[in-house]
Amino acid sequence: MQRDTLVVPGKFLHLQCLCIGAFNPDYDYLSLVSFLDACPSLETFILSVDADRVRQESVLAESSHDLRQMPGHVHRNIKDVFIIGFCSAKSMVELTCHMLENAKSLEYLTLNTSSNPEISCSDSENGRCLPMSKHMRKEARKALLAVERYILGKVPCSVELEVVKPCSRCNTLEI
Repeated sequence: MQRDTLVVPGKFLHLQCLCIGAFNPDYDYLSLVSFLDACPSLETFILSVDADRVRQESVLAESSHDLRQMPGHVHRNIKDVFIIGFCSAKSMVELTCHMLENAKSLEYLTLNTSSNPEISCSDSENGRCLPMSKHMRKEARKALLAVERYILGKVPCSVELEVVKPCSRCNTLEI
C-alpha cells in the first residue's frame, strides 16, 4: 500500500542540500516534486536508489508512451542534481525531465546507472569494481536508452549532463 504524503510549502525554508533514498520498489519518484517545493532554498538534490530493487514499468515499455508532468512546480535555486541508481523506471525518467524543465538554476545533472558509485576499479584493492547482477547490467543498458530517447533532447545548453555508465572492464552491458 502506497501512501501519499502532504507537505506544507515552505516547511524547510533553509534546507540547501537534500540526500534522500531507501524507497519501496514501486515508489513514484515524480511525487518527490511536492517535497522539493517545500525546500525553496534547496541547491543540491541527491536521490539514491537501489535500481536492483525497483519494480516499476520501464519508460521503454510499449504501454509507456506519455510522460506525466507537474506544471506549476518551479524550483528556482536547485543547481546540482545527482541521481544514483538511475534506471528506466517511468517515474524516475519523469522526475528527471521535470528537473530539466523546471529547475531554473540547474547547472549540473548527474545520472549514475550504478547503485554504488563509491567504489570503482581504480579505488579498490583488487583493481575490480563491485560486481553488478545480470539484472542490474540489463537495467543500466535500458537506462542509457531512456537517456537517449527522453532526456538528451531536453537538456538546456546551460546544463552540464554527466551520465555515469558501469565500468566497461568489470561490468559489461551485454544482454
